[in-house]
Amino acid sequence: MPIKGRSDVVRIPRIGKIHLGVKQKSERSGNEYPTAVDHFVVKVDESTNQKAVEAFHSVYGDQPREITVAFPSNNPEQFFPQFLSSYRRVGERYELYCKGDGEIANRVDGQGGRVQISCLYRDCPVFQEGKCKELGQLQFFLPDVSGIGVWQIDSSSWHTTVNLNGSIQMVMALTGGRIAMVPLKLRVVPKVVNPDGRPKTVYVLTLGIDDMKLTDFLTRTPLLTAGVPSVEPIPEDELPEDLYLDTQLVEDKPSTPESFEQQDESDADIAAVSEVKFKPYRDTEAAMVRLASLNGELLELLTAEPGVIRKLKALREGTAIRFQATPSQRWLDRLELVDFKVVS
Repeated sequence: MPIKGRSDVVRIPRIGKIHLGVKQKSERSGNEYPTAVDHFVVKVDESTNQKAVEAFHSVYGDQPREITVAFPSNNPEQFFPQFLSSYRRVGERYELYCKGDGEIANRVDGQGGRVQISCLYRDCPVFQEGKCKELGQLQFFLPDVSGIGVWQIDSSSWHTTVNLNGSIQMVMALTGGRIAMVPLKLRVVPKVVNPDGRPKTVYVLTLGIDDMKLTDFLTRTPLLTAGVPSVEPIPEDELPEDLYLDTQLVEDKPSTPESFEQQDESDADIAAVSEVKFKPYRDTEAAMVRLASLNGELLELLTAEPGVIRKLKALREGTAIRFQATPSQRWLDRLELVDFKVVS
């Protein structure tokens, strides 16, 4: 007899990952860095075994620019999740430090768990330091390649995300909401962009619907018409190593400096303002400040200093500050904000 909630859970395993670049080593520093290429890259790694690599290359060769894919469901949020993500190294492994959607984020709390905070997106110090990326994880079948399971491509490209989202919605509009198991062409194509006013060629992904006719969608039969199992969840602590450099990982640093005057320009005491509230306190005014620090802590500081309160009233949510806090003499077991400086 099956166990409800267990025996009826069926998931499709992940076979491997496809990369959009290769790692090269700097002759000057000796450090590795990713470089985009004009073809799909499949290699043996922690997610892809030798058998899967050989099966892929036997169909598409060494440097394919086009592959046939089929998505496992009709829900883009399942096969192409997109979110803001930052990672950090913990010993010999990696850990998802913070994951957000531009409004809400889940960040490590420094005690082995996670806590929900406001996602400040571009106003967040982690994002401003280049340690948080807009990550998309595309999962799909390769119908022509041996092995039943999904493949995955990670991308932080704005152009790729826009291209894929638009094409996915177009296909679903043409088929009345259906895209699962419909064979489509996924391509790596060059695109000229002007990030600094200078033309630059980048390589982005597209779904090949530009060379298809409307009748192709009206007459095309999906590979499978019955419902398919859900795909195996992507390990959240798995680092997309071809997208993140070691310098783009969040580092563990103390959140409070010993002396405000002795602060250097490091980010050890930087935090983003999440919320500020003011209320009467005795014959004056007090303020409560919530901060999201870079080492995963959520801090709640109090102050009744008139000069600090005046500065707080000029702040807005998302502002990054460098601050000094100390155990409060006014409020039991609370931290008091002594002073701060605006970073951004």
